[in-house]
Parts: sequence; C-alpha cells; structure tokens
Amino acid sequence: MTRKKKKDSALGRIARAIDAAGRDADLARRSANDPEFRRGIREDRRRTLSSFQTVKDALADRERIQKAKKKS
Repeated sequence: MTRKKKKDSALGRIARAIDAAGRDADLARRSANDPEFRRGIREDRRRTLSSFQTVKDALADRERIQKAKKKS
C-alpha cells in the first residue's frame, strides 16, 4: 500500500513564506550592524561612485579649494 504525499494547504505555504521572510529580515538586521560589513559597503560605494565623471570633477574641485586655503 503506497501513501500519497499530502499537498500542503495554501495557508500553510503562505505561513512558511512569511516565516522565512522574517528569518531573512532578522539575518539582514544582524549583518547590517556588523562593522566589517559596513566597511565593505562603504568601500564598495566609494569605488562605484568614483567611476562617475561628475564625482571625479567634484573631488578635483575639493582638492583645488584645499590647496588654495593652504596658500592663504
């Protein structure tokens, strides 16, 4: 005699999906407070932003202003 595997109800599948989403959110909150994770995000953001020409221009302007202040 073989048994058929009973298919879960829609409500059960929804409940499991909500539970999994809660666990994922908890993990994300814990890792977001990790100092090493934050450093990695900051470095990645800076590396990405530095590829834009407008950011390069702004950094060059900042350097020129600082040099001008040092001369004064």
